[in-house]
Amino acid sequence: MNKSLPTVLLFSVSLFASANPDSKALLLEDVLAAALRAFPGLLASEQRIRASEGEYQTAEGGFDTLLKSQNRYSITGLYENQNNDVVIEQPTALLGATFFGGWRRGSGNYPVYDGKSQTADDGEWRAGVNIPLWRNREIDRRRASLQQAELGKLIAGHEYDQALIEIRRQASLRYWDWLLAGKRLRIAERLLKIAENRDAGIRERAAAGDIAEFEVVDNQRAILERRERLVAAQRLLEQSAIQLSLYLRDANGQPLLPGIDALPDDFPDNEPPIRDDTELALSAALQQRPELGRLALQQRQTETEWDYQNNQRAPGVDLTVVGAKDAGYGKEKLNRDELYLGLNIDIPLQRRVASGRAEKAAADMQRLKWERRLLEDRIGNDVKDALSALNAARKRLGLSRQQKQAAQQLEEGEQNRFELGASTLLFVNLREIAHGDAAMMVAETQANSFKAHADYLAALGTPVETLDSRLFEGGYADETDLR
Repeated sequence: MNKSLPTVLLFSVSLFASANPDSKALLLEDVLAAALRAFPGLLASEQRIRASEGEYQTAEGGFDTLLKSQNRYSITGLYENQNNDVVIEQPTALLGATFFGGWRRGSGNYPVYDGKSQTADDGEWRAGVNIPLWRNREIDRRRASLQQAELGKLIAGHEYDQALIEIRRQASLRYWDWLLAGKRLRIAERLLKIAENRDAGIRERAAAGDIAEFEVVDNQRAILERRERLVAAQRLLEQSAIQLSLYLRDANGQPLLPGIDALPDDFPDNEPPIRDDTELALSAALQQRPELGRLALQQRQTETEWDYQNNQRAPGVDLTVVGAKDAGYGKEKLNRDELYLGLNIDIPLQRRVASGRAEKAAADMQRLKWERRLLEDRIGNDVKDALSALNAARKRLGLSRQQKQAAQQLEEGEQNRFELGASTLLFVNLREIAHGDAAMMVAETQANSFKAHADYLAALGTPVETLDSRLFEGGYADETDLR
């Protein structure tokens, strides 16, 4: 990506840092660095760039210097002679002209009608040029292939940028899913620990007749239920870790499975500011998305092919100029300086090959035009959807935090009532579960917010370049009561 956002759309493209200051915590920048170093999909895109460079070199080969040699010996018959001919041809991009020069030598006996084959003792030197005057003048196969190969290198670069953006987006989504799964596990562990810690106290109270015996059974049921939730949370964390390992790789490119000890404590509390301006965001996306750049270059490739095929429908009229000079000794008539002018004409009467290929190129240009229109509409939807998701996540985050605070107060109040004998364990369990669900909703909205930001960067076509955790100064959310 070579373009930048307008000034009014500038925002921090720093990767999000973990809330855990411990260096052992796995950060998003660690995952992205590993993915950029060894993700197979990105390495495959790099090979496409190398392949396009090879195709460009192949196209340049159309202008390689060509050495030709013909040797003919007449060893029996009425006329015994020997002919040697060496010529060097150099095609150029200058109006499709081909320059050539060479040397030939003819010795021995020749019939009268073939006297031009005989040269002086040291042969004949010649040089000339062939210039297309109609077909192949403005464009020919060599120049068309070279232009298309040059555009092909740029297309491969856009495809690499597209793969880079998608890999960054997917790696970010998998990282936030993994962090969310870790939060779910910690909430489940907290709820289980609460039920297990109060089990002995409930049994003592039931033995003393302070509470009914079925409260003990109810707490046992709560412990079993929360153990089941813990198992489910562990499975979800393992699943998300496996998915994250697709992008987290070691120096040899092998997937790494992050352990639970690598989990950060919490989500970052802040995220880079984004101006909520759909029109400006859409304008930036239309300038930066590599898919649009790729389609524009493919359009130019097709236009080049269309120009070439239309040119091939014209008559071929080539002007040839050749100068020749004999060297060495020979008969009087053999020491000559000559200048030849030639005009070669060939006219395709039906022109079906070039006409058919020109029609195909025209259809391809129209197809690319409609594909670009559809892509622009999709990009518009991507930008609008990402901004909508960001706004919704931020609103939900504020509401979910308020809900969690209220649920925590209700849980604490219900626990106090239970201690005083004014409530039952059933209501305490309900309050604890409600608090855990509210805490989980906060975590989900945080994850959705960061995932929406990753989608927004991808929608704009902006690969994240700055890996600076210091941009998250200002602290993190305080969720210590749920850890």
